[in-house]
Amino acid sequence: MNSMEMLTPDFCFYICSIAVLLYCLVYYYSNKTPQRDHSCVFECLLFCLLLSSFSITAASVLKPFNLPGKNFPHLVQEFFQTSYFAFHSILASLFALYVVLINNSGKMRTLKKIVLFLSPALLVELFILTNPLTGLIFFYQDDILYTRGPLELLIYALEIGYFIFAIREIWIYRFILVKSNMVALSFVIACILGGSFVQLIFPWLQVELFGESLALLGIMLLIEMEGSRTDVITGGYNSHIFIVDNERLIRTQRQYRVMVITLRNYKMLLRMIGHEEMEKATRSIVLWLNKNIQGTVYSIGQDKIGIITMESREACAAFADCFKEIVQSSAFLETSSVPMSTSVDIVSVPDEMQSSELLAELGDDDCNSFQSGFALHHAEDVEKFKRQTEIERILHWAIRQKAFEVYYQPIWNAKTEMFDSAEALLRLSNPNYGSISPTEFIPVAERNGMIHEMGCIVLDQVCRLWRSAQPQKFGLHKIDVNLCISQFYADDMAENFERILEKNEVSAERINLEVQSAFLFREKEKLQRHYERLCRQGFSFSLDDSGVGGVNMVQMLYQDFKTFKLDAAILKKRTRKDMKNFSSEWMQLMRKFQFDVVLKRVESHEQLERALEAGANKIQGFYFSKPLNEEAFLEFIRSQNNMDALQPL
Repeated sequence: MNSMEMLTPDFCFYICSIAVLLYCLVYYYSNKTPQRDHSCVFECLLFCLLLSSFSITAASVLKPFNLPGKNFPHLVQEFFQTSYFAFHSILASLFALYVVLINNSGKMRTLKKIVLFLSPALLVELFILTNPLTGLIFFYQDDILYTRGPLELLIYALEIGYFIFAIREIWIYRFILVKSNMVALSFVIACILGGSFVQLIFPWLQVELFGESLALLGIMLLIEMEGSRTDVITGGYNSHIFIVDNERLIRTQRQYRVMVITLRNYKMLLRMIGHEEMEKATRSIVLWLNKNIQGTVYSIGQDKIGIITMESREACAAFADCFKEIVQSSAFLETSSVPMSTSVDIVSVPDEMQSSELLAELGDDDCNSFQSGFALHHAEDVEKFKRQTEIERILHWAIRQKAFEVYYQPIWNAKTEMFDSAEALLRLSNPNYGSISPTEFIPVAERNGMIHEMGCIVLDQVCRLWRSAQPQKFGLHKIDVNLCISQFYADDMAENFERILEKNEVSAERINLEVQSAFLFREKEKLQRHYERLCRQGFSFSLDDSGVGGVNMVQMLYQDFKTFKLDAAILKKRTRKDMKNFSSEWMQLMRKFQFDVVLKRVESHEQLERALEAGANKIQGFYFSKPLNEEAFLEFIRSQNNMDALQPL
């Protein structure tokens, strides 16, 4: 037999199939990304199809050498033909399993279910492997002519059944499949159907294996090669894939757990050991997690690692304890004497949370935390986080709908015995959630930056009140507006305040800006610049909760503060004898230098007397009035400032 007799169309297609599959094999293992469950099945598909191609090619090569009788070439050819059937018949079932794992339908959650799913194919494999003894699949008539056995149709029927099941799964879960996955699976179906159709019309063209090899090439390039989906530093899947995978799983209503590990002192360690060592530590953590947990690991931030797992909450908590021991042993940090501080959030999805974006934000409150050690967050912590995110959504709604309302708490002047100032306090009420405490929504606003816009809302409403000319008519001189230090970091902060004043035609002398951290002005150039500009505009400043003997007391002397606000708690009885008169002596010292001292949260007549005795010249608190809306506040100062004798409410 010459070489030209071997180069039949069948043989050429077999060689092309082997070439494509060898390329897939080399390319796949040269660019291998973090493995998922379906990646293992893909590798099985790749090797089974490659061995099928080798087997049928070898059988074709030996066919011309086959002579009558049980000679060696005949036995070898029968071996390769059996191998072809053994490897090829399992492909349809593996493809159906691959589709199930791709769409995350949750049908193959355990090894037992996978074995049951593959059991029909495994039974057929038994018939194939025993075929040399039984001849049920194929046999050689007169030891030369290949003849189909009575059970060969069973193989094709089973393959068609698995193939139809795979198409059904793709159709049912088409809405949760990633676009690239949908394209790849559609390409696979087109290649398989196309190859089978051509082979059916032209039996002498054995293109089925070549079509299947092209199908695997499409799967490898569009699904398995996930370079754009991985984090460059850690090698784990990135935050985008974390969100996408969660969205897909949530749509299936599948029960699973998400764990988020936060490196709480990441930035501090970064400054201490540098980028290279910190990246090495993060990679070590991701590698350890990949080896020790049944799930998929994601790098969802430079200081956060996410895990999607089907394990129970109890198993996740046990794993967190194991992780705690590893972290505390400093296994990931070899060059730092400072231990890594971490926290772990465990969430049951979709029972406890149904938003992939919120899952990615878990642990944000722990970033750059100064707390040391390890923290495991439980269900109540998740509820707190969900509440904070709901508050954030309400704040966005309130800004859009202008739903904030400013209340005013009167401040009594002991010298004039009149209410000549007040503090503006922001209040928020939502139709679905009712009244929301400032202690709850202000920290959220400071964290997400909405405090800048809310500060302008307060100032605008206060200026509109001054513009009505009602407060000054009833004896009011100033209104305090609270500022947090983060507002000073906004580049347009002073310009916005100036624009609000001009719009309402109100003098800045009517507004007193109340801050809590004076020392930052001297240390931050931008803050100092805004402060000086606001002073030039005419705003006055007061320091709230300056404390006694603290750093702020020294630093505020460098600023042009006129008023100090203290909490009535400083008047509590002291256990040390030498500290009994310290509060009153300090307030009297402030008064000696012409500073106003406002004592807040005065709620009883006893506290009022002690405050006046200690030297406070202005009083604010529930003893006189709770915070009032605009109408009630104007009525209050009108009636109280026109009375001959002050009567507490």
